[in-house]
Amino acid sequence: MLAFAQKAASSDVRQAIIRQLIEDIGRPCISIAEVIQATRRAFPLCEMTDWELGNFAARSAIDAGFAIEFDAAVP
Repeated sequence: MLAFAQKAASSDVRQAIIRQLIEDIGRPCISIAEVIQATRRAFPLCEMTDWELGNFAARSAIDAGFAIEFDAAVP
């Protein structure tokens, strides 16, 4: 049986980002590049650009009270 890959909805991407934040709960700040990489692994067909994902990750992290490390080199 063939499994069809589905495009990620923004709510699914947000949930993946929140999961990544929860996994990094002991760290003083999160890396945007690491969150983007983890999101790309979870949703390889995500149509958001790296910039859009980074922006989304940053807003989610700020809402959750995390400090953010804006990496110079995004994957």
